[in-house]
Order: sequence, then C-alpha cells, then structure tokens
Amino acid sequence: MAKNPKEDLFADSTMTFGEHLEELRQCLFRAAIGLVIGVGFGLFYADEVVQQIQVPLKVSLRSYYRNQALDRIQDDDIAQAELAGLITNEDYVSNDIEVELDQLLMRLKAAVPSQLGTLDFAPYSFVPEDFILEADDSALESDKQSKHRKFLEHVKTNLDSQQPWAVFLYGLLDETQRSVFDGLTNSGEATVVDAVGVLNHWADEVSLYKDKHIRELVKKSIEGPETWWSQLDTIGEENKINVDKVFETFTKAIETPIEGTTIQDRQRRVNKFALSSAFPDYLRSARPATITLPVWEKKDIRVQTLNAHEGFMIWLKAAFIAGFVIGSPWIFFQLWSFVAAGLYPHERKYVYMYLPFCLALFFGGAAMAFFVVMEPVLDFLFSYNRMMAIDPDPRISEWLGFVMFLPIGFGIAFQLPLVMLMLQRIGIFTTKAYLAKWRVAILVIFIIAMFLTPADPLSMLLLGGPLTVLYFLGILLCKFMPRNKNPYTESYDPV
Repeated sequence: MAKNPKEDLFADSTMTFGEHLEELRQCLFRAAIGLVIGVGFGLFYADEVVQQIQVPLKVSLRSYYRNQALDRIQDDDIAQAELAGLITNEDYVSNDIEVELDQLLMRLKAAVPSQLGTLDFAPYSFVPEDFILEADDSALESDKQSKHRKFLEHVKTNLDSQQPWAVFLYGLLDETQRSVFDGLTNSGEATVVDAVGVLNHWADEVSLYKDKHIRELVKKSIEGPETWWSQLDTIGEENKINVDKVFETFTKAIETPIEGTTIQDRQRRVNKFALSSAFPDYLRSARPATITLPVWEKKDIRVQTLNAHEGFMIWLKAAFIAGFVIGSPWIFFQLWSFVAAGLYPHERKYVYMYLPFCLALFFGGAAMAFFVVMEPVLDFLFSYNRMMAIDPDPRISEWLGFVMFLPIGFGIAFQLPLVMLMLQRIGIFTTKAYLAKWRVAILVIFIIAMFLTPADPLSMLLLGGPLTVLYFLGILLCKFMPRNKNPYTESYDPV
C-alpha cells in the first residue's frame, strides 16, 4: 500500500505571485539590455545585412532580364549564336532606339570631316515610308501600298480642273520632269521611288513654302474648317495651331545658320512640312527619317525606395534583425533561467535534449527558405511578369517583409517531428496511427504549407515536400524514442 504523501511537497521552494513577477521583470530587463547592446553592434553591420538580404532578389531579377533579352532574339538563330554569351555571361541587355538619320549623318560629317566630309546626302528628304499612312488595323495592306499612285492621280485630277495649287506644283517641273510626271499618271504604273523623286524635286524648290495656295492647303489641314461652334469654344484656344506663325517661325529658322546644314537643307525641311501637311490623306505627318539601332548596356540591378525616409527605416530594421541575432544567446538564456527555476530536474533534461534539436530544425528551415527556396520562387513569380510584358520594380520595404515571412514560416513548419513526438508522448496519437493515416497527414501538410508561404504554388510545393520527409522522420523518432511506461502499479487515491 502506498504511503500518504505530505500535505505540501513544495513547502520549502514555493514563491509568491509577486516574487514570480519580480523574477520575470529582472529576466526581461537583462534580456532587453542584451538586445540593446546587440542592436548597437548591429548598427555597424546593418548595411551588410541589407546587401545580403537583396542577394536572392538581385539574382532573380538578373535572371529575369537575361531571359527577357533572350526572348527577343529567339527567332534569330544567328543572333542567338553571337549574343547568347554576351547576355548570359556578362548580363548585357539591348534596347532598341530610334535615331534620326539626318542628324546622325550631319554629326558624323562634322565630327570626322576628313573621312565623311565629302559624304553626299540631302537631309529632310522624303522616303518611301512617308507614303504609308498611319492607318488602323482594318486598312488593307494593298490600299496602304498604293497611296503613292493615288497621290499622283490626285495631283493630276486637280491639275486638269485647274486648281491653283496643282497648277503651281506642275509649274515647278521642267520639261523633262513634266513628261515623266505625265507618263507616271497616264500609265498608272508609277513606283513609289518615282513618286518620292517627284516629291523631293518639289521639296528642293525655294518658292514652294512661300506660295499662298500651298499655305491655304496647310492651314485647312491643320486648323480645320471654321464652324459656328468652334467660334464659341474659347477653352482650347491656347492649344490651337496658328499656321501663319508656324511659317513665320520656319522662315526665321531658315535664315539662322545651323552647324552641319546649309540654307537649302533648312528650306527642304520647311517644304517637307508644307507638303506633308497639305496632303494628309496620302503622306505621313512631317517627321525626320529614323533608323532603329540596338543599344547594349550592362544591366545594373537596383532595388527601389519610394519615400525619403524609407531607406533609413530599412537600415534600422536591418540593425534590429542583426542585433537580435547577435544577442539571441543572452536573450534565450535569460528567458530559460526564469522558466528553468520552475522545472524538475528530469523536465530540464528534456529541454536540454530537445532544445538543440528544435533550434537546428528552425534554423535549417529558415536557411533552406533563404538559400534554396527563395530564388526558384522568385523566378516562378517573375515568369508571369515576363509572360505579361510587365517589368518588375520591387521596393526594398516590401521585399524585406517577404524575406522575413518565408524563412520564419519554414522554420516553424520544420518543427513537425517534435510536434509529432510530443503528441505521441502525451497519448493523443500513436505510431501506428501516424503510419495508418499518412495520406491524410500529407494532405494536411500541404494545406498548412499553403498558409505558411506566399500565394504561389511553387513555394507551397517546396515547403510541402520537405515536410513530408520530416513527417516520416517524426515517425522514426516516435518509434525509437517511445513513451516510458509507468513503473508504479499502485497509486494514491486522495478521496
């Protein structure tokens, strides 16, 4: 028969509630002092912490721009062979820019007069593309390509009806050019090169932009017809274009010398504007001739801050994170000293046994999230940016929250074997139950992984996979570290 226990087995070691609070206050104060000292040291390493935190993001962004550059040349086998190394090994990307051909040639002639000074070209000339209208997608391609013939027919029709502007343009042609013009309009087989030649001859005539009939066509095209409601509209008056003032400005520009150009070049520029504006149904609006050139640059990956104080706040957060890591041994020791005072020796033994295992699982999960999972997850997320042609522009504050959330979620989830062992020790589950319900357990694991990771399937899979392995590791722990059987056959019943 068991002996009756004493009235109070802990009479010599009990503490009042106030004494517990005082002990807790002292432990928390010492822990806070350690945290402050750790943050003080962390201030010296905050910039390095921020740089390290950005590493996975910069690697994924660099991969994104590299794949984007490769996508642009995927249909050109020769370009892929020549440029793949430049893109993948040296992180160069190309951007197409439109360069004004006339300005480029004039600058080259002025920069290298000994080699290009004799280069013969007429800037501000018409080109075949000027006949292709900026039509909508419903316009037939054949209609676009035949605009040069329709333009010549339009001039010929108005010439036959003795329109002043058509008579003036025809009068600018000499006998030879008139015969060519008549032949083009009568045969109906004029090529776009022939039409461009006629336009450029008119553009070289000094008197073209001065003719009042041409100016009337330009004014009608730009200013539009005068209506009674437009006369009442005074709101947009400042945005209206005054053609007379435009030509006055052009006249002054012709008389003003510009390096690399002659007075004939400047007159041709004004004449091109006049002809393009006078015939908007057949010619594009006046613009310089451009060529598309690729510009290669080494992509510099930089994370953005949008507020003046955001960089400072990120620096403080990084210092706090570094300080907490530096001071964590002292902080946990102070908390443990408070908790250990109320534990039995055999209970402390369990803590000494499982605490290192718990910390190893937590830091292992966090390390896996940062060094293994982070880049594939970002590559997966950025693939949608590339698919939708939306360039990512991440903020450092948003990235800091993401980089903290994912490792902590992995670290907590990696405690699964210890949770399984605890539930088996207190009798809620058995090892046989773990084995019998492993399919349901894996389903629950992936559901939990969905909540512990960002909203993308890849991070859920990368967490659910290791947790499945840890689930079976937990079964092994339960098997080789079973519950201790109660050595006592009799117990004291206080009733």
